[in-house]
Amino acid sequence: MLAPRKKLWSTPASAIDVALDFAQPLDHNDVVYDVGCGDGRVLIQMASRSIPFSSDGSSKETSNNSTTSSQQSSPTHHYCKQFIGIEISPERAEEARSNIRHAQETNQIPSHVSIEIICANALDTDLIDYSRATVIFLYLVPRGLRLIKPIVWPKENAPDNSDDDQTATPTELIIRQKSNKCRRVITYMSPFEDEEYVRKELCHVDHQVGAAWPVYLYNIK
Repeated sequence: MLAPRKKLWSTPASAIDVALDFAQPLDHNDVVYDVGCGDGRVLIQMASRSIPFSSDGSSKETSNNSTTSSQQSSPTHHYCKQFIGIEISPERAEEARSNIRHAQETNQIPSHVSIEIICANALDTDLIDYSRATVIFLYLVPRGLRLIKPIVWPKENAPDNSDDDQTATPTELIIRQKSNKCRRVITYMSPFEDEEYVRKELCHVDHQVGAAWPVYLYNIK
């Protein structure tokens, strides 16, 4: 088992918001992976913030009005249009597909966005092409993080979590990420062992009053 399986442990909306903030800037060439996507909630929430990209760099409304004014003014809007979820359970994978279809039919997900669910073991690199991923979200147990780490970044690609990044403001970090275009790996709850993260933020969850759980960002060259 790589990921928590209890429904209570599904990723809360607050953690997804933090993860989306950590992933910025997202452009139309980015591809976001959610490993252990469960019911698809991370993909749906992130995809719902996508705005169509135009060559002049401005956002534009979609013809079905799926992009609302609140989305346009949100600091977490983005231009990413490709999302991939990986789920080992056939039942959960089908649940994710059903939830995505519903979100598309109700215009929660803009029409320009593509979301694919791959039902497979996340460690099976014959079935899953991680080379496309520019952002990877991981809500895995510590053992799962240890197993997937060689896939997320090979040994020759060390995490780029320099002292400069450690002391940078969020705005400075976004500018660096945009210029360097590194892979952003984001974990919820558990960090990678023996690795320095770039950012860490605690998020409150509705189902546990007073609790605050961490989200971590790692930059991989």
